Amino acid sequence: MPANQIAPFPAVVESLSHDGRGVARVQGKVWFVEGALPGETVIVRPTKTRRSFSLGVADKITVQSKDRTQAPCQYFGTCGGCVLQHLEHSAQLILKGKTLLVALGKVGVSPVGITNPMAAMPWGYRRKARFGVRFVPKKGGILVGFRERNSKHVTPLAECLVIDPSVNSVLPRLPSLLQGMSAPDRFPQVEVAVGDNATALVFQHLEPLTTEDTNRLEQFGRENNLLVYSQSGGPDSIEAIFPRQPVLLNYTLPKFSIVVGFSPTDFIQVNRLVNQALVEMVIDWLDIGPTDSVLDLFCGLGNFSLPTARGAKRVLGVDESSSLISRARDNALHNQISNATFERRDLFRKDLGEWDPGQFSKVIVDPPRSGAIEALNFVSKRVKPRFLAYVSCDPATLARDAACLTNAGAYRLVKLGLADMFPHTTHVESVALFHRIEDTVSDTK
Repeated sequence: MPANQIAPFPAVVESLSHDGRGVARVQGKVWFVEGALPGETVIVRPTKTRRSFSLGVADKITVQSKDRTQAPCQYFGTCGGCVLQHLEHSAQLILKGKTLLVALGKVGVSPVGITNPMAAMPWGYRRKARFGVRFVPKKGGILVGFRERNSKHVTPLAECLVIDPSVNSVLPRLPSLLQGMSAPDRFPQVEVAVGDNATALVFQHLEPLTTEDTNRLEQFGRENNLLVYSQSGGPDSIEAIFPRQPVLLNYTLPKFSIVVGFSPTDFIQVNRLVNQALVEMVIDWLDIGPTDSVLDLFCGLGNFSLPTARGAKRVLGVDESSSLISRARDNALHNQISNATFERRDLFRKDLGEWDPGQFSKVIVDPPRSGAIEALNFVSKRVKPRFLAYVSCDPATLARDAACLTNAGAYRLVKLGLADMFPHTTHVESVALFHRIEDTVSDTK
């Protein structure tokens, strides 16, 4: 039956889906309800029906959750950047912890308690983002913002409460800037990157810039104290517009006296304070000492490799990106670190068994959302570290990979941590510590 032929009906919300919608079961069917929270009773207005599930919107809340709060952002509910602003921040952390434990439980990984969540101020935290740009004459011309929830359309933003203040202050000026370009409909994206030392905007364009375009962008950077770049293709195609020789962006890891340099298009963790706490926790859990050799897989810029090298005998960082490996080497040199080396290798190849990295007592793995099943198979069979710290940005792939380590009987999960890297979203960042069972047995003798 079409959704518009189904009358609104009451439902009790049991949980939240991965994208922040309430989950209810009515007459044996699962409903995903926009705007509903666990524990609430709502009146559902159907919007779309499917054979196995249906979608709806909470038209009215008859029993409200004690954790519901008023979302402070004027765009909440339309903008897809945040989906949990209507849930108290402390409750968001509890929800993310449950999500993590449920994922591990589904694959039979023995549960352990989650340490106190690593969290910081939930506003103004985001130092990396990509804003979509659309030219829509019927809506006044250029729109700049995040995609709308469940849509490819762009929500025009005059402000963003989660973005770094240095970006938020110039956000309302971007539409008029782009509107004055020679081809305003050929700018699909503006990427922003905030370092401790500067803020950069990267303007992606599909047509060559005119001299007037370049002058306009240069003036914008000068007036707003920004680094401004153009990008005509992939990440390596960025060119500096203002200043012509810009400083390299950087962020610090104060506890280890580390400064990490990065390009505006390089991957970094978006939350500065939470990243600092995460690095400190991983190194503390691994109990890095002067006799340890540490292998850091998916090392990127050296976010874990460089601080680890401060206490370890030696560190080898490995990543598939040649540009990140080059940057990591530069960062080691800049920080006067001589006991960390870096090499490029595709860690998703199934023939990693031909690689001989040497012996390592401890391993750090920080993969993308797709996980690290190939690398972990290699590490558990060939390297056999005593401890392995796995930093994850996806509970499902963490669970799959944790099962790979534990179900074979080689490792057991001994610690689990939660990092609130993206407040007001359903994104779950975590860290899991695994101990080799052979060492566990010998430790008890």
